[in-house]
Amino acid sequence: MNAGSEQPAEADGLELVYEPNPKHKEPWQRGARGSLCPKGVDSVALLAASVADPLHPGKRYATDGERAYCGQEHLTGRWHGYPVQWKEVPAAIRRILVDKYQVSRRDLREYW
Repeated sequence: MNAGSEQPAEADGLELVYEPNPKHKEPWQRGARGSLCPKGVDSVALLAASVADPLHPGKRYATDGERAYCGQEHLTGRWHGYPVQWKEVPAAIRRILVDKYQVSRRDLREYW
């Protein structure tokens, strides 16, 4: 997820602040590990629309309508995110995103 630093979002009635992590941006940082975010992703909107993982506090998942993204809380109320494969998203959260029409089953299969 990429955007400017320290941008607030609201999800589940909580204020969440997005802080980008350079290891997920181009140009890829030497020695950095992490998936590269596609350009043009609205990180703040993804964070605002994200679903909290009840089994892993500090993790949230969202979609841009095709791909999956994971947000991680690195400081209290401060989040960064990155793209993940759909198989990394908990099944219960995948069902929520499909039921809310945020992503289709076809896209789940395509970006599995």
